[in-house]
Amino acid sequence: MKTHITGGWVVAFNGKSHEVHEQGSVVFDDDKIVHAGPAYAGPADTTIQARGKLVSPGFINTHVHTAGNAGDYLLLDMAKNDYRTSNYMSFAAPLKGKMTPPPAEATAALRTFVFLHALKNGTTTIIDVGGLRGDYDGYARLVDELGVRVYGSPPFRDRDTFMDAKGRLTYEENAEVGRERLQEAVGFVKSYDKTAQGRLRGMLNAAQVETCSERLLREGKDAARQLDVPIHTHAGGNLVEFERIMNEHRKTPIQFLADIGFLDERTLLGHAVFTTAHPWSRYPFGDDVKVLAERGGTIGHCPYKYAKMAMTLHSFQRCVDAGVTVAIGTDTYPMDMLGELRLASLLSKTTDGNYQSGQHRDVFNAATLGGCRFIKRDDLGRLAPGAKADILLITLDQLGTLVYADPIKALIDAGTARDIDTVIVDGKTLVQGGRLTRVDEDAVYAKAREATRTAWTHVPRWRWDGAEVERIIPPAFPIHRAR
Repeated sequence: MKTHITGGWVVAFNGKSHEVHEQGSVVFDDDKIVHAGPAYAGPADTTIQARGKLVSPGFINTHVHTAGNAGDYLLLDMAKNDYRTSNYMSFAAPLKGKMTPPPAEATAALRTFVFLHALKNGTTTIIDVGGLRGDYDGYARLVDELGVRVYGSPPFRDRDTFMDAKGRLTYEENAEVGRERLQEAVGFVKSYDKTAQGRLRGMLNAAQVETCSERLLREGKDAARQLDVPIHTHAGGNLVEFERIMNEHRKTPIQFLADIGFLDERTLLGHAVFTTAHPWSRYPFGDDVKVLAERGGTIGHCPYKYAKMAMTLHSFQRCVDAGVTVAIGTDTYPMDMLGELRLASLLSKTTDGNYQSGQHRDVFNAATLGGCRFIKRDDLGRLAPGAKADILLITLDQLGTLVYADPIKALIDAGTARDIDTVIVDGKTLVQGGRLTRVDEDAVYAKAREATRTAWTHVPRWRWDGAEVERIIPPAFPIHRAR
């Protein structure tokens, strides 16, 4: 069935770059785009009026955790300074033996919420860089039923992180467990790659660079090559990691990954904040940005998550100008891709002390084209004949937005996730009028809320000092809860 989107600002791809057509058209036939650009006068079975809207390629969110990241969102509020720059360890380094996986129904509730939360916020391709283990049939079935596009597999590592009774961080290595986890991930890819009508694709996830031995990283990369899938790891994520890799290998995390053959154009690095370019690293030898450009790795830049911790990439513009592929991710809640674009631009300007840094063009490219290189997809992140019909309609003409001359600048300077009116994935309309079309939003939210609040009540059981959530992260003002 041929669908014609007409009358909006169309962000079409001309083979080299995006360009914008006022009162343009996008036409797609089933799951493929057949026209994008100027007004279309041919036949169509259905017409969607997009006047006053930006018609954009769907965003590729390169950092989503389908575990839900309830701990990340809450415990990284940083009102307390327990973890300084240690990032994920605030909720992923429990007392040994005290943290148990959530029950199956909670896992399903969190996965559903994450997929749909990302979708409503403009993500049409979800890069799942680490979720909950188990019920992989249910995971694949969920991707199929919800209509989302996903790359992922369960993460693997051979060094688990714990806190002792005094809150000191420890790493415990078990090579056999690491190999079992890698084989579990390989099995996932072999079983589910290209299922869900082709929308579920395999990708390997080496959890964090310092939680994987060199041997496991090499074996993971070899497996990715054999499977012909991309691979991801968190690297340059915090100073604890940076110093551990320096102590173990006498190299920065980026240089280490390059030297062992892990870093190439099929590699996605989550964050890459702590490099030779970051002043906190205080390591003036070598040039990690140059290494990234030469090896072709992609940075999954998550501006909001790091801004909360008073950190950022040094810098977005420096990396882009050096030829590094930079993509955008959200990591934690809210998974607001438009908010991430605005922060990417503003933080780049602030970091560089240059108001011409963080150009709108470059951050928009990062959210669309930037995520395509490591997954080897030239049919995503763009509106062009032959591309997948992954399309956003975003309302611009309203009192809450600007009176604008350039719709891309208006989008990045003033747009919010609530302006996203329509989300189309693989030619199927999954969000219309700002509401999900396939599920009961209120029911999805209620189940996720119950699972998340239950997880928060369990924090004192696994935390080294037994603290409850409100003691770790006090509320902004005293809260008098209903009885």
